Amino acid sequence: MLPNMKIEKQYRVSRLPEIVMLCISLLVLCTIALFSYWNIQFMEAASEQRSISREMRYQSMRLLSMLVDAETGQRGFLLTGKEQYLEPYNHAVLEIPRSLELLKSLNTSSWDHGLDLRRLEQLTSAKLGELSDSIELHRSGKSSEVRSILDSDRGKRLMDQIRMICNGIEEGAQNDLISFVAAQNDSTTRLRAVSMLGSSVLFVFLIISAVVISRGMVRRESLYKESEIAKKLLKTTLAGIADGVIATGVNGMITFINPVAQKLTGWSKEEALGRHIGEVFPIVNETTQIEVDNPVEKVLAEGIEVGLADHANLISRDGNQLPIDDSAAPLKDKHGKLIGAVLVFRDISMRRYSERQLEEAAAALRRSNEELQQFVDSAAHDLRSPLNSIKGMAELLSWKFSGQLGEKGEELISYITKGVGRMTRLLEDLLSFARASHFDAGSAKPLALKDVLTVSLSNLSGEITESGATITSDPLPVVAAHEAHMVQLLQNLIGNALKYRNPHPRIHVSAEQKNQQWIIGVRDNGIGMDPAYVNQIFKPFERLHGEEYPGSGIGLASCRKIVEGYGGHIWAEAEPGKGSRFFFTLPIMEEGAPP
Repeated sequence: MLPNMKIEKQYRVSRLPEIVMLCISLLVLCTIALFSYWNIQFMEAASEQRSISREMRYQSMRLLSMLVDAETGQRGFLLTGKEQYLEPYNHAVLEIPRSLELLKSLNTSSWDHGLDLRRLEQLTSAKLGELSDSIELHRSGKSSEVRSILDSDRGKRLMDQIRMICNGIEEGAQNDLISFVAAQNDSTTRLRAVSMLGSSVLFVFLIISAVVISRGMVRRESLYKESEIAKKLLKTTLAGIADGVIATGVNGMITFINPVAQKLTGWSKEEALGRHIGEVFPIVNETTQIEVDNPVEKVLAEGIEVGLADHANLISRDGNQLPIDDSAAPLKDKHGKLIGAVLVFRDISMRRYSERQLEEAAAALRRSNEELQQFVDSAAHDLRSPLNSIKGMAELLSWKFSGQLGEKGEELISYITKGVGRMTRLLEDLLSFARASHFDAGSAKPLALKDVLTVSLSNLSGEITESGATITSDPLPVVAAHEAHMVQLLQNLIGNALKYRNPHPRIHVSAEQKNQQWIIGVRDNGIGMDPAYVNQIFKPFERLHGEEYPGSGIGLASCRKIVEGYGGHIWAEAEPGKGSRFFFTLPIMEEGAPP
């Protein structure tokens, strides 16, 4: 027998602290990386915007310079009439459109300065047009018209507007440049601070992780020593239990065998280790002597627990056979992978001997019951004959001498006839009680109680018609029982309800499933009874109403015998004038049994 052992410690070290430290460290690293990436992106964008601002500033200054040069060239040409003075003008006509396009592209892809580049383009075009008109008029010799253009101050107004817009571009670009430089500096400062903070946090967690890992290593070393002690204790326990134990690897080769198993198989430890389980543990059917499948091989093939079939014998090494009982279970690692099997078995020679003795006693008891039943039937037949003779002679005497016997004689003959009738009913009830006491519940077949109820009501049809009773029923289950017993049971209970009825009898048969059993009830609205007698009525010959109602007091005792024979329980509930309720239980039929 295994000693009562309790494992106080769990041989497993939690890796949660290390995992938490690792996750926090990774989180810090990811935060630094993301922040660094964001800052680098921001710095690159700021650098790009700074370059754009510088370019916009340069192009606006260049545009204004080219217009001033063009205007200077125009004046030189108007004063001298020489074409070489128009070189700055011609250069401006070619380059100014390019500068305007570049400004528009820079403004589209960069910060919005709120500048009206379209207005600048219109003013520039108007200024170049004014310069071109004056140059062409001068070439045509129309000096008066040229003078009119110059005196109008239109060119000065255009240049003032252009200069104002260009100055706005330069000022905005300068402000943006200062802003971008400041943002770059702030980003660099933040990146440096985050990097230093993250490095400090990582350093702290590195120290904490080192401490936790060190403690974990010490703990694992301690648990390793404890597991070695537990392993030795397990081997000692397996070696000392009263059952045989054999363990194998996944290939079926024996890796462990305890002393009991060595004794039962006839193999020593040195001889058994490394051999296949089928060689050391051969088993055959006790009756047929046909080889039985080895449970260990089935466990290794299917990975499930397996029990040995009944009536199996182990053939020991010297050829002797022992009746055994065993079970085999898979051995799995922490990942659920099959790594072997363990077999536990025991010698059940004494149990098998006791079972045979019990079977012989049960057979003797069945024979005794059959002989007793035959005796009861024979005795009943022998008792019926004189009773029938007495009844016949009394009836014949009454018929032939009815006029001579007088009132007193007729009364005496009536007493004889009624007494014979009571004796006959008592005899029949005693036979029913005897039959209810001797039956084999194990041979019962599935039986539908609704069919039993139909038969019972058919047998009681006369009483039902006479009383005008209304009988209803719930859906009734299928149970494992003999039909004769169930008919007798329901017929007695319903017959009782009809016997002790009110003027308008109502009877209901119910069924309820509860706690792995059926509770069948028979309820009526009859005369009821005192609750103090609800247990007394199930005893033989117990009658509460004397001769007022016919009966022998055997019916409910027979019901009790039948119900208890099927492992059930019967009881009653009642109140005077409020009817009676009889209940009995029957086991629920096992799943898979045919209906």
